[in-house]
Amino acid sequence: MPIDKVLRGQINDYCKRDLQGDVQWYIDQFSFIDNVELRKKLGRAFYSARYIGKLMEALHVSGEDLHPFVKFQIIQYASIYEAVVSYLLWNNFKSHEDVKKMQTHKSLKKVEALGKLTKISYEDEAIYTCVIRDKKTAKNSIPFKEKIDCAVSIGFVEKIYGEDIKLIYELRNLTHIETEAIKSINVKIEQSKKGYWRMKPFLDKIRKYFEEGHV
Repeated sequence: MPIDKVLRGQINDYCKRDLQGDVQWYIDQFSFIDNVELRKKLGRAFYSARYIGKLMEALHVSGEDLHPFVKFQIIQYASIYEAVVSYLLWNNFKSHEDVKKMQTHKSLKKVEALGKLTKISYEDEAIYTCVIRDKKTAKNSIPFKEKIDCAVSIGFVEKIYGEDIKLIYELRNLTHIETEAIKSINVKIEQSKKGYWRMKPFLDKIRKYFEEGHV
């Protein structure tokens, strides 16, 4: 059964006491996102991460009890970074040369450049004539670190924070239980804190970039 109502109220008050505002305040931090539904999801994810962080603090958990709180925060912050960067690249900057370049890779295409009766081999393996052509890379096949590098190149993400954001995202992918076991990964509270500490300068930079009329 739930804990005492008075105690529940005290814990909830503690969790909300130091938050910058309600859910709407957090949604408003993503005002540069034109997609209203995405903006709401981002704001709620940010608010949830902060609330869970304060709950962790309120309960003064330690040892193994820290793990679910830290893991949840890392997943939330990494997902926010990914969603914001991806949305801006594919929407606001889809015509930018750096984005076009990131979405292009070299591909071999077999061509009949020789007569049909001509056969070439090397160490008993057939050799075919090919041409190298540019081919569009699927968005979901582009590593997040490349998206961050592209965002830094365009200028809406600070280079000084880019590597930290990449690490936070990498930790999110390593929080799958099987991967954690294989690579002996243990997420730490400092990593979830870094996810939060990098969020404000990340958002401030993007807002400033748009306010200065770069798009």
